[in-house]
Amino acid sequence: MRHRWQPKTLSGLLNLYLGLGLTLFTLLAGVFLHVIVSHTLEDTLRDKAQALSQQLAVMTLDSVLMRDYVVIERFAEDLVRQSNDILFLHIQTIDGETLAKVGDDQRASTIAHFHQTTPILFMQRSIGEIQLVYSRDLVEQTFKQIMLFALGGLLVLLGLQSWLIRRLLAAKLIHPIEQLLANLNPLKQALNQAEAFPDQPVEVLGLQTIFNQLKQDINKHIKALEQAHSLSNKMVEKLNDGQRLAAIGQMAAGLAHNLNTPLATIIGYSQMVYSTSDDDAIKKRMQIIERQAKTSAEVVKSLLNASRAPNANLSELQASDYLDSFCKLLKPILKQKGLQTIKLDLESIKISADGGLLEQVLFNLFGNAVEAGATEIHVKLNAQNNQAWLSIIDNGAGIPPDLQSEVFKAFVTTKPSHQGTGLGLFMANQMLNSMHAHLELITSKPGYTEFRLYLNLAQAHTKDKVL
Repeated sequence: MRHRWQPKTLSGLLNLYLGLGLTLFTLLAGVFLHVIVSHTLEDTLRDKAQALSQQLAVMTLDSVLMRDYVVIERFAEDLVRQSNDILFLHIQTIDGETLAKVGDDQRASTIAHFHQTTPILFMQRSIGEIQLVYSRDLVEQTFKQIMLFALGGLLVLLGLQSWLIRRLLAAKLIHPIEQLLANLNPLKQALNQAEAFPDQPVEVLGLQTIFNQLKQDINKHIKALEQAHSLSNKMVEKLNDGQRLAAIGQMAAGLAHNLNTPLATIIGYSQMVYSTSDDDAIKKRMQIIERQAKTSAEVVKSLLNASRAPNANLSELQASDYLDSFCKLLKPILKQKGLQTIKLDLESIKISADGGLLEQVLFNLFGNAVEAGATEIHVKLNAQNNQAWLSIIDNGAGIPPDLQSEVFKAFVTTKPSHQGTGLGLFMANQMLNSMHAHLELITSKPGYTEFRLYLNLAQAHTKDKVL
């Protein structure tokens, strides 16, 4: 449990405990030093007082023998005045006669002091004594100075210790851990490149190893979650598409039933008019009506195939004649929508395809090009390596880059909701797949879009034509 007065940082805790330990050590050292210094100074003062007393005893004996008592008193006064340590000096004979008395004996009895008594000897007999009272102020002042110096040194040492610990922890522990935590962020750039700290302590290197392993585990989990999320989205998308296609299939079944009857009637009457008329122009028009009505019936069937694979009736087609006829039929309709030119560059080859399904695919591609603002469509047909290539190139606005990889999926469209369902290219590709062919978007940009149909080839030679 952390108390309020405890620091929150590691450097603060270390400084607190080390500071307390250093303070306790200083106090113990101070007590020990006080005892040593006090005894040393007292011994020094005692030796000094003893030597001075002996000197005074010799001088006093000489003065007494010479009967010069004035010298004793004057020497005592000079000695006390010159020495700050002597509080009181008393020289007297064995009979109690005072030879010199200097200082305040009352003050000497009230402050810290110690006494030094030395006899005055003559022929091994005492003829008097000298009393010296020394002050202990020197000892106390010296000790106070030492303690103040020690306290100042302790404060400086604590400050230096705090600075060194902060610098050491910042360089060897805090900064490396901050870097490791920053590298642990899974959203950081260069995630797999961990910053190394080769000059750090073993504990930090151990933390770095653990963090790196933890980061790798997090990366693996993130990638697994991303893959699971992506797969889940794809499955949900497929499920939604399947549900919508199922709904379209149900609606298409009813629509086919309602449209097949009038289309059969149109086909029947066109055949009847064709068989009874002698006018070649009318017969030709009836053939067109019959063919378009049958194409409409195939369109109804292909709508049903949006929810299941279509069935193709393959036959050999003269591709150049088929495309020439298709473009002649479609050009008047598209011209009203802004198309000006259809350029054909065709090889005379035979392909294996379902003519009705291929017509629907081409009608979808041409219609998309015109709706994108194309004024010219270039149709190129050639063969290589037993494969026929049919390219549909237009100069329209193109497909947005973000949709180019999605154009063959169901319900993907750039048209408004009331103008398109996004099923055109999806159904076109399904129809081609049923013929063992496929459709690709080669490139698309403003002014140039190319779709390529890969068809089964029979034989070929070159033919160029411009409509």
